Amino acid sequence: MTSPLRSLTSLIAGVGLMMFLAGCGSTPIEAFSDFDDSYDFGDVQTLAILPVDRTMKAETLISDLQVDRINEALATELANRGYGVVEDRSKADLYLSWHLVTREKTDIRSYNASSAYNCWRCGPPVSDVSVRTYTEGTFIVDLIDPNRNRSVWRSTIQSRLKAQPDPDQAAQNRAKAAKLVLAPFPPEA
Repeated sequence: MTSPLRSLTSLIAGVGLMMFLAGCGSTPIEAFSDFDDSYDFGDVQTLAILPVDRTMKAETLISDLQVDRINEALATELANRGYGVVEDRSKADLYLSWHLVTREKTDIRSYNASSAYNCWRCGPPVSDVSVRTYTEGTFIVDLIDPNRNRSVWRSTIQSRLKAQPDPDQAAQNRAKAAKLVLAPFPPEA
């Protein structure tokens, strides 16, 4: 039987995906990438977006509509950068695969505050402890060489997951996240 807290956390993770893709959060989100330096990225012109692996926990919480919207944001960003996105895998130079990994975290902060009295040394110091649990998400994009069936490029962005904003803001957030995660592509030799 699933606890109510775990169910709520899972719901937040699924709903929060859209905000995660926005690069939401108080700190700027940076993409981290790695690549196979022996691969010639200069020959890449077309990519095919692979279906999401629905066996992973976070991806099972994402609706088909959300998957389609994320794929569309990635395809739009690739097109804006001059790459063709094709349905037929045999015509693709690379495959794009993405997934989300979520992890429950706890943020513990302690604060020292002055006393409630407005005089010098009139009261004992006051301490406060704040404990918050949140879900951290890592959005991972792999570009896979179809000939070797191996990833030749990976980019990740990481953020706290938050509740879904209004639909217009969510679309802007997806576009911004696609731009962030694909910013390091193609890698500089």
